Amino acid sequence: MIKENDVICTTVNDDLAFDVFSRAHYLILVRDGAIIHREVNPALNSMNKRPTVARRCVELGATTVLAPHGSLCYPSYLILRRAGVEIYVVKPGRRLGDDPNYDKVSAWEVMYSSILAVKERIMEVISHEQ
Repeated sequence: MIKENDVICTTVNDDLAFDVFSRAHYLILVRDGAIIHREVNPALNSMNKRPTVARRCVELGATTVLAPHGSLCYPSYLILRRAGVEIYVVKPGRRLGDDPNYDKVSAWEVMYSSILAVKERIMEVISHEQ
């Protein structure tokens, strides 16, 4: 459960709606409901999109990650787990500050996210070859 004073890391778009690590416009840190840090999502210019976000959350001192559904491929999950970060899954499209509705990460989420990451990588390769 998210506690008071937790530093929460997540990815959002301009309207503060959660979006997948690999596509969101911003990476933000939130403490006690207030955004304390915002930067352009480093995954947007990285080959390893999801793990880049996970590493950056750890670098910034996050204690909790709200990962939009589809964000937690296996490498990202390992990076966060090894750093002792709590991980919860949220629905993409929901806005930061809406009634919190999140679930503890599951093996199914990691598997689904890993498959999605592979699919995205394949589509990138195909689109670059055309």
